[in-house]
Amino acid sequence: MSIWGKIIGGGSGLLLGGPLGAVLGFAVGHGIDKIRKADNFLLNKDTLKNNLQYGDNDKQTAFAVGVIVLAAKLSKADGKVTEEEIDTFRSAFDFDDEDQIAIGKIYNKAKESAEGFEAYAEQLVKVFGRQKELYVELLNSLYKIAFADGFLHPNEEKMIYNISSIFGMPENTVQGIRAQYLSKDNKNLDRDYKLLGVTENVNNQILKKNYHDLVRKYHPDQLVSKGLPEEFIRLANERLSEINDSYDRITEHRKKQSN
Repeated sequence: MSIWGKIIGGGSGLLLGGPLGAVLGFAVGHGIDKIRKADNFLLNKDTLKNNLQYGDNDKQTAFAVGVIVLAAKLSKADGKVTEEEIDTFRSAFDFDDEDQIAIGKIYNKAKESAEGFEAYAEQLVKVFGRQKELYVELLNSLYKIAFADGFLHPNEEKMIYNISSIFGMPENTVQGIRAQYLSKDNKNLDRDYKLLGVTENVNNQILKKNYHDLVRKYHPDQLVSKGLPEEFIRLANERLSEINDSYDRITEHRKKQSN
């Protein structure tokens, strides 16, 4: 069963408590008492479990619902939700028609306002702790949606940076994710260096080490073992491909310069 079927077909999401459990409970039609019980975790965040207490199913559920909610709030950040953003969301996360109604309920509930995204991001930190590789994939998803209409609105960028700050993400890592969606027509290779998280003046040894570290950390198989739902593998593969292409362009450019 897909992650969408799991979170929509059962009540496991309510075990998460907090805002994620509450919005999921609303979407799948659980009783209002259960939703209130989950939502009450907002009043005392200390009652949420720490990341070591969450099982694989909990983590996958949290990641999937977190992406839906944050993507919906992000799409509202510039004041409107475009068809391009909705289409990108649908194509990126590849869910069946039978799951569309419940996923749509989560999305529509969340996009009522761009406000309140912080609580969802904070709960994800409770679930995943310091597993920043997974936060990279979540931010990757948000940037893909934000760039769907061909323009990154300042409010969208501000929201993503605030989310990344809650996740504790380094500035160069966030810039690297953002660079993936910038134009590739850059003769100075600025985009490729940013994507690899290095500056143009690093030597070949550091460049190569950084490249191999990225490939190791963000290989899809590695991410799945940490809790990334398999439905998000396509985005992870796209990012890995971009990392490989950027490294190849830089090394080729450096070879030409040295000749």
